[in-house]
Amino acid sequence: MEEKSSRIKEEIIGVLAIAAGIVIIVSLISHNQWDRSFSTDSPELKNLLGRFGSYVSDILLQVIGLTSWLIPVILLISGTRRVLGRPAQQRQSLFIISCILLILSVSSFLTLTLGSHSGGAIGVISTNLTKQIISTVGSYLLFGTLTLITLMYLIQFSLINMFAAVKSRVSSGSRILAAMKERNSNTAVDEAAEDDDETSQPHIFEEVIPPVRFEQEPLPLTGPEIIIKPAAKKTPATARKASSEYELPGTDLLNDPPPSKSRPPKEELLDRSDLLEKKLLDYSIEGKVTYVSPGPIVTMFEFEPAPGIKISKVMSLADDLAMALKATSIRISPIHGRSTLGIEVPNKDRDSVVFKEIITNDAFTKSPSKLALALGKDIFGVPVITDLSKMPHLLIAGATGSGKSVGMNSIVMSILYQATPKEVKMLMIDPKMLELSAYEEIPHLLMPVITLPKEASNALKKLVFEMERRYRLLAESGARNIDAYNKHIESAARSKSPKEDEGADREPLPYIVIFIDELADLMFASGREVEDSIARLAGMARAAGIHLVLATQRPSVDVITGIIKANFPSRISFQVSSKLDSRIILDTYGAEQLLGKGDMLFTSPGKRIKRIHGAYVSEEEISDVVKFIKAQAGPDYTLFEDLVMEPQETAGYAEKDELYAQARDIVLSAGQASISYIQRRMKIGYNRAARIMEMLEEEGIVGPPGEAGKPREVLRRHE
Repeated sequence: MEEKSSRIKEEIIGVLAIAAGIVIIVSLISHNQWDRSFSTDSPELKNLLGRFGSYVSDILLQVIGLTSWLIPVILLISGTRRVLGRPAQQRQSLFIISCILLILSVSSFLTLTLGSHSGGAIGVISTNLTKQIISTVGSYLLFGTLTLITLMYLIQFSLINMFAAVKSRVSSGSRILAAMKERNSNTAVDEAAEDDDETSQPHIFEEVIPPVRFEQEPLPLTGPEIIIKPAAKKTPATARKASSEYELPGTDLLNDPPPSKSRPPKEELLDRSDLLEKKLLDYSIEGKVTYVSPGPIVTMFEFEPAPGIKISKVMSLADDLAMALKATSIRISPIHGRSTLGIEVPNKDRDSVVFKEIITNDAFTKSPSKLALALGKDIFGVPVITDLSKMPHLLIAGATGSGKSVGMNSIVMSILYQATPKEVKMLMIDPKMLELSAYEEIPHLLMPVITLPKEASNALKKLVFEMERRYRLLAESGARNIDAYNKHIESAARSKSPKEDEGADREPLPYIVIFIDELADLMFASGREVEDSIARLAGMARAAGIHLVLATQRPSVDVITGIIKANFPSRISFQVSSKLDSRIILDTYGAEQLLGKGDMLFTSPGKRIKRIHGAYVSEEEISDVVKFIKAQAGPDYTLFEDLVMEPQETAGYAEKDELYAQARDIVLSAGQASISYIQRRMKIGYNRAARIMEMLEEEGIVGPPGEAGKPREVLRRHE
């Protein structure tokens, strides 16, 4: 209640500030020097706001001159931010002092530049005083610096970030030109290298690529299901309206990314390349480093082995190379489409990958999918966005402290930033009672966060029932998947034609995403029931718009069974404790060599394994977003309540449904039969109406379903 009262107070202050700004603008626009004011006694009043406007404009112009226009600008911006719930980040007292200093400095600067009348009395007094002390040049420097400092403080503008952005643009352009020039002169470089082998470097280096700033991908490691685009430096977008009732959270609720750390110097990369080649040569492995790609977390050295060298022999030396380079761990893997191996070495100074930086990227903001997931950045610093609806399910594993829970939170937050409660519903199962409890009572939930294994088993069974119900809906409407069905429903709702009676009174189906944070606890408590439900949902639920995200810190064969594994081709592995665990989750080794703290390997059907540095989202950010969402709407558990209330008899037991006789009479009297018609007349749920319709068909009262959207034929007449 206090929070709501405070919010209303902020909005009132904001509205008053906007109104005051508009009043000052109108009075200044319509100012006339001959109007009655403190300066003149003329009876004429041409100001649009009368005597009040005349006096206000006269005072402002006499005191601060042209700087008067700065006051309504400040009032309008400050008022708008308060109304939108985004007040100034500075303390109120410091904000007011900064505004006063800004007005003083601008008035003085205008007086110095344009003359005495431009800055008003304040400008004249301050410039006369400073000219006597520090001369005219010193006054220019003083008031110019003061103007810049107050503006930087008020709008939170950083010169360092601006110079870094300009520098990155320049370096990106020079890198592209250098790469093009080098490609054109490769032949000449090779000949020169042969002539002077002793003095030239034994490496073929393209311009070292700065982390994060990529115009295009340097390596073809992506697949069509993963959307990867360069991270755009952009102002965080404000929350966009998804409907007239619900507003998606804005990026202002998230923490800004910290400044990028400097890339390793070229000399250090050359030394590491030499060390790699020498260490491999000690094990009779000849070759050369041909390319170096520094990233935010790791640097990849492309090593081209000499002919006859087996890849497995190089990969077996990962621990020896890690010791030689004084690194915690090194990962070695073949590079698709090239005759080289990628040797990924951790950076000494690592950048942070934060959630806000990923979701403000165009690949995420322009994604049409409501299930777009912001996973993080690849080893080159390029944001990685993938679509859960195309996976269509995701299996996550990782040891304690590897970043698995943070990865799960980033997936949940990605959906909250893309979809309204009407578009996506969630079922959260958290036996540990720790990770997913932060999302309790958000409107996207189908039911409260489940913590008991027995309740989880029952909930999964209900979702199997919901999946079957959705398949019946798809079959009756002639749709192949949930997207086609929703388009059919929207079209029917707009046209309201008799032929589309079957769809005109239905609502679009939301996606349902099931989150299970610890699969092991469920499998040990009620393994068979849970496994059967998960297998059915994973095998059939894609077209019905139901998707699963399972996570476990125990990737053992008794948790990730063959049935579950076969139905989850898309998998993420964070750091695990052994090669065996890595092989269970990914069908290959490598996850045991990850760095932890969100470092992951991602695989999807038919694609090569991709290394991603997960996006970090803090508990404070989650709390702020959840508060924003909960302030708009509460949870609606009616879908699950309907499933619980409806009996589960089959159509062959008509005598058990007390409404069957009444429904039969209604159909015979009306001479038409459709599920939606029975729903409206009898005020019952869709599932029960569908079962009654099946009973009527078995009794020979109505015919089988005809063309999609058309009512069924009534075969009997009312007696």
